[in-house]
Amino acid sequence: MASADSVQQALEKFADTFQRHEKAGDLAKLTRHVLSLLGDADTRARGVETLIQLQDQLHIARRLGNFVEEANAVEAIAGRMRTDDAYCLDSPLPMVQAEQSDEMKALIKQMQEADLQSRPYEFLNTADSEEMTVNISVPAETQMKDVSVKLSATKIRVEIKGHEMQPCIIDGSFFQAVDPAGCDHHLEGSGAKRMLVIDLEKKQNGLKWPDLLGYGAM
Repeated sequence: MASADSVQQALEKFADTFQRHEKAGDLAKLTRHVLSLLGDADTRARGVETLIQLQDQLHIARRLGNFVEEANAVEAIAGRMRTDDAYCLDSPLPMVQAEQSDEMKALIKQMQEADLQSRPYEFLNTADSEEMTVNISVPAETQMKDVSVKLSATKIRVEIKGHEMQPCIIDGSFFQAVDPAGCDHHLEGSGAKRMLVIDLEKKQNGLKWPDLLGYGAM
């Protein structure tokens, strides 16, 4: 990525990079959607919102050690877009520091920890077990009829009636494939400790997942 690139040129390069990656096709689609929306003044606001969605997905990828340069650049672009209405696709790409200061690294670590704490679920897994568990706190009155868990080998969507997060608690692509036949869910506990427990089974053992969901989920 050249320092003289415009925002449009940079995003187009990112889309091409994502497209070449076997697990980042959704990132490529989202990036091209951003370009389409930002290219029209009437849809700029929606474009900025979609750009922030792309930024959030790239934050996940960056935590896994992927697309670090792209994540940093999109973060800088989104920051300028949100604060400067004149900043557009033809504008030059913001400068992104190649190396982070200790203060910035500490800030990023705090943001990552806050991100983990703000998630609506607890994810438990180890490298030496094919079984994984997702725990979700639910309203005390929740019954199985209030719960919808739809999953395939690659995707999961969880809806819970009465939960503060609507329309869904989880909606995205797994970090890696699971075996749907080995997955199940149930409710346990009562009152403030009422919980939906989702049991998952990895298709490939020997790897500790960094998170339930992979990057690029839309």
